[in-house]
Amino acid sequence: MEKEAIHDEHTRFTVLLYRKSRGLRLGEVGVFLAGLLGMLPFFELRSAPFVIALLLWAAVVMAGLPALYRALLRPRYTLYPDRLVMRMKGKREEVPLSQVKPSYTLPYLYQIRGKETALLVSDPFLESLSAQLKLNQSGIKSNGKE
Repeated sequence: MEKEAIHDEHTRFTVLLYRKSRGLRLGEVGVFLAGLLGMLPFFELRSAPFVIALLLWAAVVMAGLPALYRALLRPRYTLYPDRLVMRMKGKREEVPLSQVKPSYTLPYLYQIRGKETALLVSDPFLESLSAQLKLNQSGIKSNGKE
């Protein structure tokens, strides 16, 4: 029988503005640098139009890439009493909670199967995950029984 989900969440755009995976962060830097190099022949360095264009390009990249990431990959996370299910681009990955450990560098980074993984979820989801990990570590099931 399928256990009931504790927390189910599609990654929101606002979460992607401040929580980013390594790939998304590198993509933003790469696209920004490509735009910067593309602007150099058209503007005089340190001129007001160059600075304004650069700031506008930064805003487009910072808002556009997370929106594109969300639209293409459609990240979704579901927390069950005994496992975490992550879906990206239609692919489903199930991870037992015994293989999930906090990373302690950032609140949304977790060691999953020994690899540092960014969970692009809200604070309430992270709180539910942390509580469930503590319950599982102490041997108590989510319904209060051992």
